[in-house]
Amino acid sequence: MLKIEVISANAVKITAPKKLKADDFLQIAPQIDSLISQHGQIRLLIDASEFGGWENITAFRNHAGFVKSHQQRVERIAVIVGYKWQHWLVGAGRMFVHPTVRAYEKGREVEALQWILG
Repeated sequence: MLKIEVISANAVKITAPKKLKADDFLQIAPQIDSLISQHGQIRLLIDASEFGGWENITAFRNHAGFVKSHQQRVERIAVIVGYKWQHWLVGAGRMFVHPTVRAYEKGREVEALQWILG
């Protein structure tokens, strides 16, 4: 299950589990949508350092759908990565999403947080 933590008025930290499940984004959508309603745009700090993939194709589709429907309302995203393949995924994602996205190695969370809040 995704964990969500508000870190400032318009920024949240999302911690990804080892495997994303199909309903994970349904569970956090109300809180994300509420912040977007309040602030117009939000910033995300995503800790994907333990993320290993999606449980099945439905989980991947739901993840992609959530990103597609929310990306115009996200100003910037910092992703904490734990695997080399995640750098590739972040790089590929930059070509398809609106917000500015940066990858940070595990252990550089403070730097990522400063960029999100700055």
